[in-house]
Formats: sequence, C-alpha cells, structure tokens
Amino acid sequence: MMSHTYSEKTEINYAKLEERLLKQNESPDFTNFVLKQAQNFIKKEPTLIVATGGSKAAAYYLKMFLESVQTLCEVMEPRDYFYKTNIHQFKNIIAISNSGKSNGILEILNTFPGFRLLITGAQETHETQNHFVRLVWKNETNQDQEKSFISIIPTLAPMLIFLELSILKEKQKERLSDEEIRNINEKLKNLLEKSRKKVQNLPFNFKDTNLIQIMSGYDTTCSAAILESNMIETGTTCTVIHDKGSYCHGRSNLLFQNPQSPMIYLAHQMKRLDEELLKILIQEYPNVFLFSTLDEETSPLWKEYALALQMYFLSKKIAEEKQIDLTSPEYNREVVKKLYRYQGEM
Repeated sequence: MMSHTYSEKTEINYAKLEERLLKQNESPDFTNFVLKQAQNFIKKEPTLIVATGGSKAAAYYLKMFLESVQTLCEVMEPRDYFYKTNIHQFKNIIAISNSGKSNGILEILNTFPGFRLLITGAQETHETQNHFVRLVWKNETNQDQEKSFISIIPTLAPMLIFLELSILKEKQKERLSDEEIRNINEKLKNLLEKSRKKVQNLPFNFKDTNLIQIMSGYDTTCSAAILESNMIETGTTCTVIHDKGSYCHGRSNLLFQNPQSPMIYLAHQMKRLDEELLKILIQEYPNVFLFSTLDEETSPLWKEYALALQMYFLSKKIAEEKQIDLTSPEYNREVVKKLYRYQGEM
C-alpha cells in the first residue's frame, strides 16, 4: 500500500483556479477570434467527438451544445473509433486533446475521410503539422496552467468556449461585446464562490471512504465524469456512476451492501423520479448529498458548468481529507511508463 500526502501544490492549483479560468477571456479580441473560428466549424451533420481522460468531460459538454443546435453526435474513446462499423455515416469528427498528442487521436484525424477538427491547448509545430483544422483555446495570457495529474483548466477552458458559443446562438450574434465578456467572468466568479461554499459546508468527512457512488442522468454526464475521473486517476477512492433509471433495476444493492458510502446525487431538475429516489435513499441511508442547480435560473449549459465546478471542489475536499495529492499522486511508475506512453496500434 503506497502512502499519499496532500500537497501544497494542489492548494496552489485551486487558489489560482479563478485567475487562470478568467484569463481565458482576458483578451476579448482573442475570445471572439476563437468563437468565430468555432462557429465556422459547427456543422449540422452526424458528428463524432473523440476524447480520453480529463478531456472526456469536455467532450460530453460539447455534445450538450451540439445537440442544442440540432446536430446528431456521439462521444467515444479513441480506440472505439477503429471498431465502429458505421463510421462512414458520420460526416465530421472532433477530437479534444490538451496536448494534441493523445494516442490514437492523430491517427484518427489523419485517416477520417470527412471534416476533421482538433480542439487543443497546443499550438501547431513543425513536428505536428497535419492536414486537419486546429482550434487552439489557449491564449498568450493563460500560459500559466496547473501542472497536475488531473485536468482542471484544460477541461474547464474548452468548456467555456462551448458555453460562450451557446450564448452567441441564443443572442443570434457573431461576437460578444466586451461588456458581455465581463458579465460572463463575473458570473464565473460567483459560481466559483458558491461552489467553494457548497463543498465547505458539506457535513461529511471522507477520510475513511473507500467507495463513492454518483447518481447521474443524461444532463449531468459531464459533471459526473469529472468527479469519477478525478477520483480514479489519482487513486483516491473507488467511484461508481449510476444512471437514475437503471438504479431502479438492481444497482441499489451496492448501497445496501455499503450503507455508509456517500451517495453524490446530481440534478438540474426535480422530476418525479428524482423526488422518489431522494425520498427513499434519504430515509434508508445516512450519507446522501444533493448537488444541484435548482436555484440557478439559467440555461442548461450554464447549469452543467456550475455543477462541474462543484465537482472539482468536491474532488479537492475528498483528496484533502484522505491525504491524496491531486497534483502528484503516488503511482506505479513502471506500469505508467508502459501504459501512459503507449503509442502503438489501438
């Protein structure tokens, strides 16, 4: 059993989270430049979104946006692409990779016969020049990104672009005014503060937690993926995501066998199923916690962004109380060397 120590580096990453996130919009001209590019890439044709690791959450968020503009789309891992039998029915492919070098990503982008787009934080170099379109979200003012085992800004920054695209669509505009960008940043500040307070006031200590269960639905796929990925990739605790509908068909036995495990319940609305599930779970088990946006009178993409922020702060709380380092967790270096750096056939 390896020992873990919660580090000052993780505290620094979260202390600088607001500054780093808001720098995404520090240059309104650059923001509108990226948004104009992105609008040109939106095509109302069947689209595949390919991502892995922390980028998977951003891919689910992009899917929410594309569906709002009537685009049929599907999210998958890079490896799945090579086994999908109806790949010819998709006209576009969007890959999300902060480095732009994730295994399988470049192979897919260089072989897909339709429109190809890479959303990345990495500028094109001589070594990476390829015949596909790049959308680079990182500007000159937000180069100071966290050095961390989990992705925070490389997930939240692309998501912010998709959120701002939805605002442009709603307003039927081609660019955001400086005032609108300032208003977006003010709203982000408020959401960050609310997220901190929500997690700080959670009446539970995760020190002895060995299992976390997440109750999710289609509209909270992104936020659920953030918490699950953060916990698994850092080895913090075993984490399971339940679909609210499927939970009614046997999956409730996991909580029955582990009654002290915390249940993180995600919701943007209180449908009849949500009300029944919460009523039953709270009656039977002590550690059911609702994370919701019921008090947010705003769009679905704003709501899910707010919930995503809450999941990042919850990840920090869990790691801190379990003395796990989200920045540089202990890991089997021999295994990681062989698996993380694998660049062979998928």
